[in-house]
Amino acid sequence: MKMRLASVLLSLGLLVPLAAAPPQKLVYALGGEAQTLDPNLNEWFRASTVLKALFTGLEKLDPNGRPVPGMASGYKLDKTKTIYTFTIAEGAKWSDGKPVTAQDFEYSWKRVANPKTASPASFYLYYLKNGKAVVEGKVPVDQLGVQALDARTLKVTLENPTPYFPDLLCVTAYMPVRKDLVEGPEPWTKNLKTFIGNGPFRLTEYKPKQHYILTKNPYYLDAAKVKLDTLDIEVIEAQEAQLAAYQTNEIQAFEDPSVEGLRKYQGTPELNAFPRIGVYFYDFNTSVRPFNDARVRRAFSISINRAQLVKNILQTSEKPALGFVPYGINHGVQTTKAFRDVVGDPIKEDIGEGRKLMAAAGYPNGQGFPKATIICQANQQAKDLCQALQAMWKTNLGVTVDIQNFEPKVYWGQLHAGNFNIGADGWSGDYSDPMTNLEIFQSSQNTQNNRWSNPAYDSLIEANHKSSDQKVRMANFVAAEKILATDMPVMPAYYYLARVVCKPSVKGLFKTYLGHTCFEYAHIE
Repeated sequence: MKMRLASVLLSLGLLVPLAAAPPQKLVYALGGEAQTLDPNLNEWFRASTVLKALFTGLEKLDPNGRPVPGMASGYKLDKTKTIYTFTIAEGAKWSDGKPVTAQDFEYSWKRVANPKTASPASFYLYYLKNGKAVVEGKVPVDQLGVQALDARTLKVTLENPTPYFPDLLCVTAYMPVRKDLVEGPEPWTKNLKTFIGNGPFRLTEYKPKQHYILTKNPYYLDAAKVKLDTLDIEVIEAQEAQLAAYQTNEIQAFEDPSVEGLRKYQGTPELNAFPRIGVYFYDFNTSVRPFNDARVRRAFSISINRAQLVKNILQTSEKPALGFVPYGINHGVQTTKAFRDVVGDPIKEDIGEGRKLMAAAGYPNGQGFPKATIICQANQQAKDLCQALQAMWKTNLGVTVDIQNFEPKVYWGQLHAGNFNIGADGWSGDYSDPMTNLEIFQSSQNTQNNRWSNPAYDSLIEANHKSSDQKVRMANFVAAEKILATDMPVMPAYYYLARVVCKPSVKGLFKTYLGHTCFEYAHIE
């Protein structure tokens, strides 16, 4: 009966054809090229967004920000809480169909820690047994606390109990690469034939400064759950150009919208905000005058109005940063409260005190202050922030600071080379513990940015690496923040929020608490 009725309706032209399913293709704008496509060499925010679509570690973050099994089906933790035994999931494969093995992870982690590799991400391996000693070249690489017992069993030994170690495993430095490809005759990341990953997507086309075309990886362990067939990541550096491309439907999503973009989409379903455990700050080059004087650095930091920067320049809901640990990281003892709420802020803005510090440093009312420059990237928001700071320092301290901006790739080279007095910078943490935002100021990690070193600070951080007593750890973190607020090698400006603007048809796209966009669960309706 139903078939007969359908035939009649069809003959009368009354049947409405079923709507075709939308193509599962997402076009996403990224604000610049990935700084590297080698996960073992990565410590950059933008590169992480691309790499996490192409590689997966033993663990990965789910939509709720929790570490869940990635390439490992699970693990066992011994009584000392320092030895993990991971089982590589059955069916874990590379994008060329070859099996992912425990040996791949052992090779990759030793590669990161090996001083010959000179990976900027090597500090992530400090948590492993002998990790720091290996990185510093004091013990052989083969003594690093990672060992493949067989193809599917990986034994990991830590220096100390580390409750957030599963979160760390989601960092790109802990992702695997293949020895046969890395040590091949040609640079493995430069050729699509040798660029093999193990993530939800694989790289099928790459045009420098233009785009990355990724397609679904049929060999991915969770391929059945990946709905996108194609992910087109377009490199569009200018925020204004991203907004224009979005409005003309050339792209379906972009991150970190400009002030104009925020105004246009604020309060609409197209603007999505996510908590992010990061801080936007400015490095002081502590190796050159006048910022080799802590009094000058502190004066500059307490003589600005961060609330005005957020209200007038960002015009968003970010919180002014008067500390170095962001909101979103809970206190280790009062675990239901944010660390920031429990301990308060170590920095107090005070223009009068700033002027006294400048006078004590030999620059009363800015007299005799040498030429100084603040550098930033060449986007409008970064330039507007620098102009606002420039005006505040002129009004409040009587000093003149020039502004210089660079395109992204050039910018980081200038910063790392020390060609600056004050430089825009920032950091997003990798796990929910104050350590993730405070360990980056240790002497061993500061050589490329603010060039600051403080033995007392280093000791506090090292003590917390070795302790699992949360009362002791939180007290040490408070003391460490006070040292930062006194020496002020960096000037925190505001705590991050992560934002994505996307078309209503784009579902399942989100930012992790690290600020990286996750594409694995996205689809088009």
